[in-house]
Amino acid sequence: MAGEGGQAKAGWAGVAAIAVLALAGCGDGGVAGSEDARAADAAGPDKAVAKAGEDAATLRCPPKVRDDLAGPDVLGVRLGMTHAEALGTVRCALGEDAPVKSEVRWFDRLDTNGIELGPQAFTVQQGESKPCDYQRNWQGCGFGNREWTHVDEVVTVATPGAPGHETAMVVWRSQNFREGGMPALQSVVDALVAKYGEPQHVEQSDKRWSNTSGWHELRWMRDRRGAPLADPNPLYRQCWTGAQPVRRTKGGDGGTQVSWSDGCGLTIRAKAFLSGQNPGLVVDLNVAMVQQGDLYDHAEATQAELQQLGKVRREAEVERAGEAADVRL
Repeated sequence: MAGEGGQAKAGWAGVAAIAVLALAGCGDGGVAGSEDARAADAAGPDKAVAKAGEDAATLRCPPKVRDDLAGPDVLGVRLGMTHAEALGTVRCALGEDAPVKSEVRWFDRLDTNGIELGPQAFTVQQGESKPCDYQRNWQGCGFGNREWTHVDEVVTVATPGAPGHETAMVVWRSQNFREGGMPALQSVVDALVAKYGEPQHVEQSDKRWSNTSGWHELRWMRDRRGAPLADPNPLYRQCWTGAQPVRRTKGGDGGTQVSWSDGCGLTIRAKAFLSGQNPGLVVDLNVAMVQQGDLYDHAEATQAELQQLGKVRREAEVERAGEAADVRL
């Protein structure tokens, strides 16, 4: 299944910092490997934005999280968390006043069978902003109905699932460093390797674009059993895609993309954009993480559960109609 929205999609359904900054997980996109591949884009039209601090009264930091979750994290978010666990973790990290945007749809072409879904994804954005002034500058109004002078950080978590089974399946994080606060590229690379181990692929470019002088990318790819993937294993290219880290530096939250394949496991990707003034410094650090096989299974289970819930709903409607109907021919 793929998440609905304006980014490219395929299939039927579907940051790390250094030193004192928290590292995040990473995963990437490329070419979907087989007909079993799924793709998603969480930038959909069905969204709701919470006012800053709207539910601050219910926020408790650190949030209550199960202690049986394993695997790497992105700003404390681990795959398999419930929607509430993941949202509480991100809000505690970015601040209770950071605006929150929720998604009510994520899987593309998902047949809900008339069942109302719970929150399927959320985005939290933190930085320097002020309330929108629609009379003075309505075009400058961005995420959370705010005018953004600088976006420091954006975190998006896909939590798709049938009611009561909304689960964190993909995490994206984007950090945008200010002048004078940019970390050294080598420090970022060292911190990523220390957190996630040796990557299965490293790539770099010195092509200048916007305010950058190129980028440096690391990828970690494993199969369903957790074994690292490398050429000539055919899964190496099949699992190449995963979740794409997104550079988001404007007032909006941008788009997010992911694809998945049944035979793939954890895929992590980090992409550091280098300062246009000094290529030894990182101006933006973007990461994404997904367990492709688990997402594949979760997509199948979600559709099956919604079909069963829809069947029960329809049968109940027929029964009620039979009891109340007064048919006159």
